[in-house]
Amino acid sequence: MALNPQDIVRKEFREALRGYNQADVDLFLDEVVEEFTKLAEDNQKMKVRLAALQQEVARLREGRGPVTTPGQAGGTAEDAQRLESEARARVRRLLEEQIKLIDAATPSATVQKIERDAPQAPQPEAPVGEQREPFWAGE
Repeated sequence: MALNPQDIVRKEFREALRGYNQADVDLFLDEVVEEFTKLAEDNQKMKVRLAALQQEVARLREGRGPVTTPGQAGGTAEDAQRLESEARARVRRLLEEQIKLIDAATPSATVQKIERDAPQAPQPEAPVGEQREPFWAGE
C-alpha cells in the first residue's frame, strides 16, 4: 500500500478505555506527516536530478552532447570517454546519496525514533477487586 501524507492526516483511531492521550497521538502524527512530506519532496527532487543525469549520459553516448571543452577546436575519442566516465561517476555519486537517504529513513530507524521519543507507558493499575481491604479488616 502506497502511503502519503494525506493518508496519515485522515487516519482515525477508535477510542478505547485506557487508550492513549489523543493530543499526544495527534502531535506525533503531525510530526510524522511533516517528516514524511520532507522525505517525499527530497525523493522527488532526486528523481528529477537522476533523470537529468541519465539524459546527459545518453546524450554523451550518442555523441550529440558537447565533446569538447570550451577553447578546444575539436574533440577526440579520449575526450568522449573521459566525459562519459565523469558522467558515470556523477550518476554513481547521486545514486549513493539516494541510497544513504533511503537507509536513513528505514522503518527500523523510525521505530527506534518512536521508541526513543515516546513517553514511558504508565504501569497498569491493580484490578479494583485487589485494592479493597478484606471484609474482616473493619472488625
